[in-house]
This record gives sequence, C-alpha cells and structure tokens, in this order.
Amino acid sequence: MELTEGRVMTEQGPSFDPRRCTLSIPNELAYLEMVQGFVRDYVQRVGFDRCDQARFDLLVEEAVTNVIQGAYADGERADLSVACERVPAGVQITVHDDGLPYDPSLTPEYRPDADLDSQTAAGLGSFLMRQMADVVEFHNLGSLGKDTVFVKYLDSPSVADAGPPAEAAPLEAPEPVQEPQRIELWIADMRPEQAIDVCRCIYDAYRYTYVNEHMYFPDRVVALNKSGDMLSAVATTVEGEVAGHAALVFAEDTREIADLAIVAVKAKFRGQSIARRLGEYLETAAHDRGMHGLYIEEVTVHTYTQKFCHRLGFADCGFLLAYVPAITSYKGINEKLDSRGADIMGYRYLRPPQDVPLYVPERHRDMVAALFANLGAPFTAAPSSAAWGAGNGAAGPDPDGPPADPDGSSVDPDGPPTELHTSVNVRRAVATIRIPVYGADL
Repeated sequence: MELTEGRVMTEQGPSFDPRRCTLSIPNELAYLEMVQGFVRDYVQRVGFDRCDQARFDLLVEEAVTNVIQGAYADGERADLSVACERVPAGVQITVHDDGLPYDPSLTPEYRPDADLDSQTAAGLGSFLMRQMADVVEFHNLGSLGKDTVFVKYLDSPSVADAGPPAEAAPLEAPEPVQEPQRIELWIADMRPEQAIDVCRCIYDAYRYTYVNEHMYFPDRVVALNKSGDMLSAVATTVEGEVAGHAALVFAEDTREIADLAIVAVKAKFRGQSIARRLGEYLETAAHDRGMHGLYIEEVTVHTYTQKFCHRLGFADCGFLLAYVPAITSYKGINEKLDSRGADIMGYRYLRPPQDVPLYVPERHRDMVAALFANLGAPFTAAPSSAAWGAGNGAAGPDPDGPPADPDGSSVDPDGPPTELHTSVNVRRAVATIRIPVYGADL
C-alpha cells in the first residue's frame, strides 16, 4: 500500500495538488476495508455526515470489487489506485486500473420491478452506484487503462482540503497459461457486440503496448469495420468467448491491397492454429473481393510470426528497420524488447502479377531481381535503367529541360501540383510520407 501527495505537471516541473489524495493497493479484496477507511476519512474532512459516509463505503465496495473480480485473471498480480478529489460542492472518487477493457453499455440494466431471477450481479452493482452517487462515469483511457468515476455532492457547501496521491507500482506480467486441449472454434466476421471482447483479446496478448490504440476502444473498432477501413475476423468458442482476432486493414486510398494485421490470440488458446485459420479466412475474403494482394509485417523478435506468414504463402520482400517500439511486449512470448525491433515485409499475390518494365538503378538491379524472384513475380529491367546508375557514363534526362518521369516523359509544368501525405504514429514513433502525385514543383 502506498500513500503519497498528489503531483501535477507545470512548465516549471512537478507541483503539489492539495485537493487530491490517492491510495495505491494490490488487487486483492483483503485491502477493501483499508480503502473504505481511506475514503471515509477523506469525505469526513470534506464535510459529509455519517449517513453519507456509509454510502461511500458501499460505493467503494461495489467499484473496487467490480475491478478486482472483473478486470484481472485469477491469480494475476497488479495494483489499482483510488483517488479522492475535492470538486465544487462535493467530492470525486476515481478507481483506476490497468485491467481488461470494459464496455458498460453491454452490462444488462437492472430493473427493480423485474423478476429477480432475470437480473445480474453486474447490473445490480451499476444500479446501486447510480442510486448512491450523483454522477457515475466509466472512462476508457486506451493504453492508459480505465477509470470508474463517481461524484457525490454535499447537501450544503463545505470547505475542506486534503493532501497526498500515490503512483501505482508497475504491473507484474502474469505467468503464461498452459495450452489447453483441442477445442472447437468458429471463424467469422466480427459482430459489433463482440468489439469489447476483441479489445480484451488484444489486451490479453499485448497488455497496453499494442501500437494501434484504436484496438482498445470498442466503439472505434465497430466504426472502422462499419466504414470499410478494416475487416475484422474472430475465432469464437462454442461458449461464445473470443479466442483470437485478425483483420484486413486498408489504406485510405485503395481497397485493392490490404495489411493482414492485428493478429492476437489469447494465451490460454495458443497452440490451436487460430492465427493461421484466421489468416486463411481473411485471405478467402480478399479473394472474394477481387483484391490484388495482401502484405504483412512479420515480427523478428520471435520466429513464430515468420513461420505463420510463410505457411500462408507470404514471401519476404524487405525490412522495416527499427520499426517496433521497445515498449512492445508479447504476453507469454517476449515480455520486453531490449531496443527497437525490426519487421520483415511479406507480400502475397492474389492475382497473377503483370510483367511491366521497371526502372531500377544499375547498382540495385541484382537485389531487386532477387526480391522479385522470391515473390514469384516476373522482373524486366527497362533499357534506360542504366541511366539511373551512378558513375556509369550513361546519359540521363536533359538537365536543362523539365523534370522527367522514369519512363523518359517530361512532367507537365501546368499539371497538378505534387501531393504529399504525411502521418505520424505516436505510439510507434514512426512517420510516413507518401507521394501519390508528383508534379513539376517536386
């Protein structure tokens, strides 16, 4: 247990926030009474009477119990924090955890007039919190975890301040779960109501280190699939649990090719060939759409993903050096990278590739020819390729004329200007610059 003074960051550095006090505890119910005493003492200082203090006891019990029992696997060790903060005319309690993603919209609503047998404990817990607090909110913070927040106001204004919050200790990685016996699985497109289970699957495989932060927000996962920017497939057990996920991720300007990505399998279901089956399902979907091909980024920190890609027929064609942040972890496979990692680029043609002339610098021709041979694609070097080589004495485009295309034609000075598309993946710490159109101004 840890109790410290709250800090806020300013331009001059950290400073103290006298209104906020935070308690950090292990995710064990044995600490519940300690949390209740902490909150009770704080709200008493703010000005709440004994009757209200008893309500806070129940609020804390519901919120903390829900987190401990619902956000972590049995035996998983972690910390959670409870923060008390003075707000105008009342107090705000925030329970923060880094456990499983949660979608409150999927919790059945508790109805006091309905039959008791049709009610759920989760629905009752949410109902009780809403009855006892003036405001109850659930905040999905993506890779930063989630907050359960409730606010209760004083019957009459009172003035009180308190001090100290705690920084939660880092979570310890759970031990890998033993592989189960073979089970029956169904592979299908993701349904909207399964989005929260997909987020939990990502969490199980990567904790909060996955670089695509959209995958921690169920509503974003649904929206991406609805817009056609992503096609999610899930492997589901007969009991309805999502065991694995993979997706086709499309670039903003084409639906002809896609990235086979966001492959995640829960640790307890590994060894069932789920990733391969999801990949084959999505490959069939791409065939049915008449797509040209698929590409994939193969993680080099372990060989499984490379074997998985080769079994699906992908051929290596390049490297993405220092592409994977060191924060990325693979639960049960590699808990931490020593430095930024590299990805191997793989590609699979879904249609026979066309034989078109390629303008390649002479010094790179053998390497490019080898890459195309590995892809099973024809390679024809255009006759003027040598003009692109350095120091080979070949004549290039007229230096006094307009800039030329690789095929020797000049760029129209009155044509459209160059288009530069830039994007930054903050979590990956990688920037991408794309040039879909280049003009005389380039």
